[in-house]
Amino acid sequence: MLDVRLVTTSLAMLAALMTVAVAEPVKDKAAPVAQGAAEARPIRVILPAPWEPATGQREAVQSAK
Repeated sequence: MLDVRLVTTSLAMLAALMTVAVAEPVKDKAAPVAQGAAEARPIRVILPAPWEPATGQREAVQSAK
């Protein structure tokens, strides 16, 4: 009786693992060679530190000049 339960459990686990392996998308594909500018360089936003007062956009433009 123990052998039948062991074989049944092993077959169920094998079937479950095979189902998961087939259902997962392939992650090892090569990346496309041509990338757009937005994909190649993400946009980064620099935020002020919590202890610095927030400046308006007009003040930031004047201080940059």
